[in-house]
Amino acid sequence: MSRQQLTSPWETEYNDFDYDHVDAETLKKWEAEFRRKNWSDMRSYLKQFPDATPEEKKALHSWVRSGHSPYENGDFIATESGGPMDFINALRFLENEYQEYLKNPEDYRGHPDEPVSDRVPSKGSDGDDLPF
Repeated sequence: MSRQQLTSPWETEYNDFDYDHVDAETLKKWEAEFRRKNWSDMRSYLKQFPDATPEEKKALHSWVRSGHSPYENGDFIATESGGPMDFINALRFLENEYQEYLKNPEDYRGHPDEPVSDRVPSKGSDGDDLPF
């Protein structure tokens, strides 16, 4: 049995392709296909957000127009599971954080200028003891 029979047709098709030296016409096709997919994704994505404001929609259109997916954000905000947060939820998250900050800037997420620990060595210690 030959190697050709053991592999899938996609595997042999892409194994011979030189991804380092792609001609300009192929790159244009790939980019157009990628943009079409992102626009299609954006249309279906917006159906999940019927309450999206015109500002959110405008920002999303600009984001997708620049070549990005609506399922990612430029601020690298992650969900609780660690994956990228989608665009509109990331916008809303940042807005909520900003509003929280405006309520009380002094107490927002603690005071980063304060030292983390004010540990003073115990009286019986010469200061060389390990902290545990």
